[in-house]
Amino acid sequence: VESTAMGAMATAVVFEQPGRICLRPVQLPEPLSTDCVVEVLWTGISTGTERLLLDGRMPPFPGLGYPLVPGYESVGTIMTAGPDAQMQPGQKVFVPGSRGFTDVAGLFGGAAKQLVVPAERLVPLPPDIESTGILLALAATACHALSRIADRGPPELIIGHGALGRLLARAT
Repeated sequence: VESTAMGAMATAVVFEQPGRICLRPVQLPEPLSTDCVVEVLWTGISTGTERLLLDGRMPPFPGLGYPLVPGYESVGTIMTAGPDAQMQPGQKVFVPGSRGFTDVAGLFGGAAKQLVVPAERLVPLPPDIESTGILLALAATACHALSRIADRGPPELIIGHGALGRLLARAT
């Protein structure tokens, strides 16, 4: 995390406006006592939502504005933990979004090198997990979907070859 007179900065993917993307510094919010600063190792993207954001075709959404940092979920390592965070530096975690940034919109804002995140939102991961940890939210979605139809037996057909369709097929 780079510090300047304005505060801590991190490099992020930024959609400056529809059709214009860059990699540049953004300002992180001041961490609270219950926050962790996480160094991002991997971040997931949505080829649907983020393509709509990049193209400028995303329907109005609370918090949507340009410039913005995309990214739904990330996997990273805790760099620092606030005194009330109950997490440890060095711990690998799944990050379902961040507290955002002070100078750009964030929505979920996972596509930055460092993020400030409330510790209660972080999910500890095994230390040896690699990029597959990014699938945690999709795997949970697949499991929840299957549990809702469990009394009817396994699905006979799963349409879709994207990540969620493949996770549903594997879980089935």
